[in-house]
Amino acid sequence: MNTNTVYFERHVKSDSRKLIRASELRRKLVQSVTHGKNGYDTCYSYYRVLNDIMRTETRLKTPILFEWNGYNSTCWKFEKLHILQMLSHWSHEVAVEKSPKEAKEWFSKAVVFETEMVKCLNSYKWNDPSISLLPIMNQRFHLSNAFLYASDYYFNMYNFKASLVPVKKSYQLLEIASRVWKKREYDQLNRRKALCLKHMAEELEDDKCGERVALMEEAMQLCEDDDIKEKYDLWKQQNESVYYNQVSTDRTISYLSLHDSIQSLCSIST
Repeated sequence: MNTNTVYFERHVKSDSRKLIRASELRRKLVQSVTHGKNGYDTCYSYYRVLNDIMRTETRLKTPILFEWNGYNSTCWKFEKLHILQMLSHWSHEVAVEKSPKEAKEWFSKAVVFETEMVKCLNSYKWNDPSISLLPIMNQRFHLSNAFLYASDYYFNMYNFKASLVPVKKSYQLLEIASRVWKKREYDQLNRRKALCLKHMAEELEDDKCGERVALMEEAMQLCEDDDIKEKYDLWKQQNESVYYNQVSTDRTISYLSLHDSIQSLCSIST
């Protein structure tokens, strides 16, 4: 993520110590990006200082040009969006390395920062055609990211204790993310649907073994998983030797509405 060097003390009329600190923090987080290191702590410190400087009463000596990956703007919210994006990415990066119990708050942070980007864009009044088509300037892109991270939040709950409710919510949120923003691969979508189908089958009574097999046949087509194959083979054998049920089902996984999906984001963020 290439960017330019910014010296706030040269452009802003404010406390020079605060401005110099902002410049130093920004340089440090850029170094983290350059060297592929997680710079969450530095980035969050810079974000707090940046918000303080961005107050309406702040006066400029000269405009600042913020540049990211070959695109630039003198709008401070362009800078804020990129900082929030790094915070959400690094929060998620920390989360996937933690145990399920420790990871929960980090997945939540990733969701919060993505929803903050949506709010930032809602108040973005700077009309600049040269950057308007960038994903970072698109609310749907950030909503999709928020749904994706929320999906991981619930899948983390599933990893802590496997059951239908969290894996179903995880699949539903990932599914709506894939509809909101189609320009990425959603590698976990099929696997989470398959796990959801498996738990739906497990909750059925033994005398509905035909439905179990039908659900597991669908799950088998979605992903290769030893546990799913083991359950499929077991129930298929039971149905063929004991129950003789028709292998069919009309059970499906319900989809979340956009309203319910937003409510899920709100519940994670609070």
